[in-house]
Amino acid sequence: MRITLISFTQKSSLLCKRLVDYLKEEGHSIVAYSKYGGGELLQMEDNLSALTGKAFEDSNSIIFIGAAGIAVRAIAPFLKNKASDPAVIVINETGEYVIPILSGHLGGANSLAHKLASFLGGRAIITTATDINGVFSVDVWTKENGLHILNIENIKYISAALLKGQKIGFRCDFPVEGELPEFFTKDTTDYGIYIYDHKKQNADKQPFKNTLFLCPKLFAVGVGCRKGIPEEILEEVFLETLAAENIPKNLVYCVATIDIKKEEEAIIRLCDKFRYCLKLYTNKELMEAKGSFSSSGFVRAVTGVDNVCERAAILASNHGKLIMGKRARDGVTVAIAERAWRCSF
Repeated sequence: MRITLISFTQKSSLLCKRLVDYLKEEGHSIVAYSKYGGGELLQMEDNLSALTGKAFEDSNSIIFIGAAGIAVRAIAPFLKNKASDPAVIVINETGEYVIPILSGHLGGANSLAHKLASFLGGRAIITTATDINGVFSVDVWTKENGLHILNIENIKYISAALLKGQKIGFRCDFPVEGELPEFFTKDTTDYGIYIYDHKKQNADKQPFKNTLFLCPKLFAVGVGCRKGIPEEILEEVFLETLAAENIPKNLVYCVATIDIKKEEEAIIRLCDKFRYCLKLYTNKELMEAKGSFSSSGFVRAVTGVDNVCERAAILASNHGKLIMGKRARDGVTVAIAERAWRCSF
């Protein structure tokens, strides 16, 4: 995860340095700014708006250490929607209060706030209604189960009905594992959730009066590329490959490659832009992948494995089905595997 930290006072800068060390140990990519730069803290210029705008483009999470009002005014011009906005957290300069103010569920702000509060010995101040009332949070559940929300605006209807104690309709085109929670019903209701298979030609597209449509993220995309590949070329080949297989980019759940590419900027940027997790494998792990794969002597000489993209896709899909073998263009190779998915409770 890419995280931007912004602090304003000398005291908050000390807290910022502690957080930088902690978050780096947790494996995150960090950039931190302060009016009192030094060490790992970059000098913050006077234009907070420009800095915040850049953070919205480059980061998954933004942490302000200072007054909530400053953060609110800074982020306001850049808000788009809850599906794409980064997580935003405000921490007071003593570290006592950690307050998620944007993308608490889908962006992961609430979860990150709890972790930061635990590290700082402070308190996470959670304000989302489903959390404070102990009610099922559909957006958290979809994230945990690798589901894409097609009509995110309907979440509010589902959450409102649950908060009123109403039952929610449930329909699923995939196997269901575990007992259906008591707040779900297979009966006809005004509000319901439909998990559907995007490949079905005659899916029932409106099983409830107000339906929240969900679709599993089924696809792992293995990639390989020459060192220093421009990010626009990698993205173009990546999206062309998905389009050729009629796979929406929102149904990809991860990108996978060999570990020597862990700092390849084009791959990192692609994953950040589309919020894909990046899975890395050693050449030994890739060689242990089961299946029939295309082989390249050149790739073996460079990486120690005869094929990166196909093997990485299979491993990332938990040994699923390779639905598209290696596609190569302009120094980029791409392969796609589909995992088996079931709805779990």
